[in-house]
Amino acid sequence: MEVTQAELANQVLEKLQEVEDPELLVDVVNLGLIYGIDLDDGHCTVTMTLTTMGCPLSGYLDQAIKKAVLEVPGIDQVDIKLVWYPVWSVDRMSDSAKRQLGIGEETEQKKQEKVENSVDTVKQIDCHTPIKTFADKYPSFADDMASIGFDRIKIPGMLNTVGRVMNLKLGSQAMGFDLAEFKQKLEEKGYQVSD
Repeated sequence: MEVTQAELANQVLEKLQEVEDPELLVDVVNLGLIYGIDLDDGHCTVTMTLTTMGCPLSGYLDQAIKKAVLEVPGIDQVDIKLVWYPVWSVDRMSDSAKRQLGIGEETEQKKQEKVENSVDTVKQIDCHTPIKTFADKYPSFADDMASIGFDRIKIPGMLNTVGRVMNLKLGSQAMGFDLAEFKQKLEEKGYQVSD
């Protein structure tokens, strides 16, 4: 029985769900990076984007995607078409990816904590809130993060893309930092860090 193009495209999509972004630990499909799959007689073209231009993971993702798609019976050639429009944003992520990364509607408790923290002079941060939140709240946060080794935060556009989903816990994992040591360095910079 011959596999239809739609069935083949679904198989490709399933394989792509096995390819994780190593920084965010979410697959490229649920991150919303895959824009299209075109099939033509054993040739597959995957149209995709990245969370930010100049993403250091583009080579890794390129290889991982090609390897995964070539595992689909009937596919013998894979090309990746990288596009920048439409621009990727957190809105492109699936609900499960948002939940996995701790993004979504704030609870009443979190909203109350924000109100209480806004009158405090101590710079309070936690390990599960996206770093963009803290960069918006504390003007020196990005510089402080860069000075303790999280230098990717200074890549143009990084805060407005990956920073909207990356939190301290994920960031320390992605950079290979010990979370406890990372928290201590932030506390030395005047932040109060909570889990």
